[in-house]
Amino acid sequence: MTYDENREIDEAVNAANDALYHLQKADELMDKAKNWGWADIFGGGMIITAIKHSRINDARREIQASQRALKKLANELHDLNGYPDVDIDIDGFVTFADYFFDNSFGDILAQVKISEAKKKIEDAIDEVSGILDGLEDNR
Repeated sequence: MTYDENREIDEAVNAANDALYHLQKADELMDKAKNWGWADIFGGGMIITAIKHSRINDARREIQASQRALKKLANELHDLNGYPDVDIDIDGFVTFADYFFDNSFGDILAQVKISEAKKKIEDAIDEVSGILDGLEDNR
């Protein structure tokens, strides 16, 4: 393996590790949002709703950071050939509806969206972990 190939693999590994860090932080924050979501369903109110959405917004920032790392990873993988593209998108939260319709229907709908986003994050963690394993094997 040439120096350039090793350098490209190292850069891809760094990008994958960066993406994993942010995805794992987002996953932790979504767990917290999910817990606050259950509290919201069982009699929360505006304060609980605000805390839940604060955790969602924190997770969204981590997702944005992971998306930057994933774009860098995709560029590095493109240079190496033979690796799949990675993409994650958790848009579609019902923040406004949850505040506006602060009732059990809105709370349950928000909880469903949190669960869907968490699943996408977990899938992305699995995908990036697999790519990282493949990169490590090729080192």
